[in-house]
Amino acid sequence: MSHPGPKRPFFDSIPAQTLIALSFNIISLFAGGLISIFAPRFQEATWILALFPPILTIRGGIGGIFSGNLATMLHLGLIRPKIRDNTPVYMQLISAIFVITLVDTLAMGLFAFVLNMVFGQATLAQLPVFLVVPPVACFMAMALSIPITSVIANITFKKGLDPDILVYPILASVNDIMVTAAFVVTIYLVLSGGAFTYLLVGIFILIIGLTVMIYWRNRSVRFFYQTIEEGTTVVIVSSLFGSINGFLLSSMSGALLEYPGLVVLYPALTNALGNIGAIIGSTKTTSLALGYVENFKDEVKSAVAQISQVESVAFLMHVVFGAVAYLITIPTLPGASLSLLVGLALVSNLSTFIFIALIALGAAHLAFRRGLNPDNVVIPVITSLSDTLATLSLLPSVSILKILGII
Repeated sequence: MSHPGPKRPFFDSIPAQTLIALSFNIISLFAGGLISIFAPRFQEATWILALFPPILTIRGGIGGIFSGNLATMLHLGLIRPKIRDNTPVYMQLISAIFVITLVDTLAMGLFAFVLNMVFGQATLAQLPVFLVVPPVACFMAMALSIPITSVIANITFKKGLDPDILVYPILASVNDIMVTAAFVVTIYLVLSGGAFTYLLVGIFILIIGLTVMIYWRNRSVRFFYQTIEEGTTVVIVSSLFGSINGFLLSSMSGALLEYPGLVVLYPALTNALGNIGAIIGSTKTTSLALGYVENFKDEVKSAVAQISQVESVAFLMHVVFGAVAYLITIPTLPGASLSLLVGLALVSNLSTFIFIALIALGAAHLAFRRGLNPDNVVIPVITSLSDTLATLSLLPSVSILKILGII
């Protein structure tokens, strides 16, 4: 694939660009560190763990729609590599993202509440928390991440690097910090009560008003409507998986307290797995759009070498994730284990990466063949399923490490 701008041999390789992209996942560890502040409240305020994974999933799905469309449009020349004075479709994409964010966070909050209430982990009095917290946290994060994503995409494209490989992984990591920080703020507002509760509700009402105005102004624009129609459906389905992840994680609160550092490591595991799939899926959607591959067999053949190169870098990076998670955890929780965190990161990666690679290829192919915009479908599917796979791998990975005598 050719790109404008100068290229350096090292940075032109898939492993090198994957290394750059996955290195940003280290940021996700600090997101886990932020949430671990509330570890003493996990069993009392179970909604914190119940909402954390679906909020990350929503972030990944919606951010993926934005970054995926951005990368493909840059390749096709539909938008310019700049923020100001860009094409109308650029602003239509941003407008659609905000509408999708409100609709999907409300749906996710409602489903998460019902799921947790059915299994006795939420009460009716907590319904407002489940409905208000996700939209406020995600809107705060998206308002910051959209310009950051645009700048990253423009810089990588101008320098001849591949936005399909770099943009989403970098965005996902930066977004993890931003959405987690926003989530932490909303947690404090909820737990503080009083005037802070009114402030939270006021922000929520303002978000609804702005979203309605955005929708009304763009309601007749075909691309805006198509992005909402395809993106909303997929991200809502993705958020259902995210809510299940939240339920599973809140059910693991005892294990999370028993093994210090797991909460810190968790966002990096979900993020890295999603990024592996996103790198594979996003490059394939662009290849399909440009006509480089014609059938699924060719798609798989062309992806084998790429998957191997991406995973070789990911394996090494998971050692780094475990080590950094240990360094973040040990100052406040002396019981943290380096062997546990590094071992868990590696076992989780090895047991899940091939599944997410196949899902990415299949989703890209099916979406394209059915006439859907793969950029609105592929990454949301990947992020939701990668989050679920990573969550489900936690306790089995601990069991494997016990069997091996590592912990």
